[in-house]
Amino acid sequence: MSTYKILLVDDERIIREAIARTVDWEGLGLELIGTAADGLQAWEQIEALRPDIILTDIKMPRLDGLELIRRTKEQQPEARFAVLSGYDEFDLAVGAMSMGVKHYLLKPCDEQEIGRALSELVRELDESRRREQLLVAARKMDDSRVSEREPLLALLLEEPVAEDAAERLRLTMQLHHQIKLRLIFVQWEKITACQELRVREIAAAQSGAGRSLLLSTVAGNRLLAAVADAGLAEAVAAGSRLRDELQSRCPGLQLTMAVSEAGPLDGLSQLYQDVQTYAAFAFYLGAGGIATRELVEPQRTSSAVPEAASGELIAAALRIGDVEGARYELAAFFQALAGARSERHASLSLCLQLLTTVFKEVPVEELQGKMARLLSLPTLGDIETYVASEMEQWIERFGETQSNRGSAIVLRMKRLIAYHLANEDLSLQWLSQQHIFMNAEYLGRLFRKETGEKFSQYLTRQRIEKSKQLIATETESKMYEIAARAGFGGDQQYFGNVFKKYTGYSPLEYRKSLTERNQ
Repeated sequence: MSTYKILLVDDERIIREAIARTVDWEGLGLELIGTAADGLQAWEQIEALRPDIILTDIKMPRLDGLELIRRTKEQQPEARFAVLSGYDEFDLAVGAMSMGVKHYLLKPCDEQEIGRALSELVRELDESRRREQLLVAARKMDDSRVSEREPLLALLLEEPVAEDAAERLRLTMQLHHQIKLRLIFVQWEKITACQELRVREIAAAQSGAGRSLLLSTVAGNRLLAAVADAGLAEAVAAGSRLRDELQSRCPGLQLTMAVSEAGPLDGLSQLYQDVQTYAAFAFYLGAGGIATRELVEPQRTSSAVPEAASGELIAAALRIGDVEGARYELAAFFQALAGARSERHASLSLCLQLLTTVFKEVPVEELQGKMARLLSLPTLGDIETYVASEMEQWIERFGETQSNRGSAIVLRMKRLIAYHLANEDLSLQWLSQQHIFMNAEYLGRLFRKETGEKFSQYLTRQRIEKSKQLIATETESKMYEIAARAGFGGDQQYFGNVFKKYTGYSPLEYRKSLTERNQ
């Protein structure tokens, strides 16, 4: 078994020492090279000791776990992370998972749970090391081919391209000075050593005079090929043939692909930068799609950010049993997200936020599994299908259909009230002007007919219920903060009067009664 270096980071001394003392590091194939009491101390040790694995708390002074992960991945991308987190730090854990961290341990956790997560990380590192050893051997056997292919990647990494290097490549490729090229970019995340060898064989077989690709190279998790420009459609077709062969001989391999614009040989470096940008947006294509420059431009008819970015409108619909409304809001969310075409990392963060909001009532362990599944999906379409399926299962388990309980308009009004409850401007007039675009007087009559309650009474009751919930769960919050978050604005006296009218207690008396009840 290989031995890997691990660093333990936690700002709570008792937890840090307990983990260091109880985990069987040697049995796991690990060497504990140090501990750190905060993120900044950990960063200094990471720079000096370069651990293979970092087991870290997420909420720490001076430098939190998210920033520690970000810095480390920039400088040491091969390092693996496992995250320790409390229940109230789940949003931070979501951020860590969106950066590729797969192992999330909820405090308090025992040495068995920690051992299982670390064993998985050790297996990943062993596989990576075995793959590297196989590839080193393969490269030694393939020196003649490599000598022909490597100049392409070398050129692309030079800024600017040296004139003599460009001339050597031109002669190798038998190109005349005026020809333009397009680049085909292929990237993957997980691959076995055998699959990577097959990728190299396929690239070599399709490269050379009279073949689909003029030249190709494989480096790390990328395959890069050049084709003579005969139009974008021809380049995409060449990319499609390459993709089909790769997927046929390497089943299950998830590929991200892009094709560049056309450019001269001495402009390959810029084409390389551009095609990597296009590839980042392939997330918005269906499975097997090939990204081009056109994909980078957002759809002009779509909003930049989904209104339901946090998932609150969907969650509100589910809370009141408006199943059709929840489906509508979910489709609107993904339509807006696809139209905005933000960077993949930003879109994934919104999807994770959506998931945690919609399913916040499920156990944390179950939610963690849903998040891991979401992060494993290659495209936005796959994520939408998955979330929709999970929501339908949730509806079957917990949902209560409201199809016979009122009109769709009233159900939408209730969803909007739940979503905008903290907005002190929320009123019947505001809803009619900003969201529903119908006469406010008519909406008021419709609401009373369907619910038996005036809109203003319903709104106030919802705000009181929200404030009661906040008083019960946020014992350190000031009453003026609770008043604002429940939609009463800055008028604490008005909030107190309304609260007492509905509950018989002032807000402070209500908090005191809860404290006494729990003692």
